[in-house]
This record gives sequence, structure tokens and C-alpha cells, in this order.
Amino acid sequence: MAWVSWALAALGFMGLANLGMKAAGLCGLESASVLLWVVIGEMPVALAYWLWRGRPVGGTGGAGWALGAGILTAVALIFLNESFSRGAKAALAVGIMNANFALVALLAFLFFREQLQPSKLVGLAATLSGLWLMAR
Repeated sequence: MAWVSWALAALGFMGLANLGMKAAGLCGLESASVLLWVVIGEMPVALAYWLWRGRPVGGTGGAGWALGAGILTAVALIFLNESFSRGAKAALAVGIMNANFALVALLAFLFFREQLQPSKLVGLAATLSGLWLMAR
């Protein structure tokens, strides 16, 4: 379970990042500029991490998936920042965006044969129910 601390750290940093994007918009930064500054901020961190891990190259299939994931992440952040610029409450918009875990669980089950035990399905349903309650 060593992965849990890394996942919790990701939760904290992503939460702060999402809050920062909302704050940038409240300070008058246009949503397209928010995304540009986010990407500019990511580049040196990504480069440092790549260097720290020994400059791994990997195969072209993995690089293709990673590039696709980067493009999809950028599109998701465009949609999130557009929702902020149209008046979305940060907690609700980010909660809706992060409900993508349900899609991830389903696709991981279909493509990677990850198991979906009944307890996990109950957890998914409970979380989505909580999001529905927040949206009301």
C-alpha cells in the first residue's frame, strides 16, 4: 500500500492546483491565459521529474498513450476553466470533473481487466450520490 501516500499527495496538489486556477480567474485572468500559465508551470516540473528518473525513453506505444493523455488533460482543463469563467463554484465544478473516476473504473475494468468488487461499486455509487447532493 505504498502507493496510497503518493495518491494522497496527488489529491492535495491537484486540489491546490484547481483552487489556483479558480483564483486566477477571479483575479481577472482569461481562461485561455490560465491554461497557458498552467502548462508553462508544468513544463519545468515535468522536465525535472524526467531527469530525476534517469531520462527514461520507453516505447512508442506508451509515448502515444501519454501524449494522448496530455492532450485530453489540456482539453479537460479548458472545459474546467471555461466553467469557472461562467460562474461555476470551484468545489462543484472540480467535483464534477473528478467524478471521472467512475469512467476510469469502468474503462479499466473493460480494457485492463481491473476488478470491480461490489464494495467498490457501492463506493462509486455513494460518491456520485454525494456529488448529486452537492449540486442541488
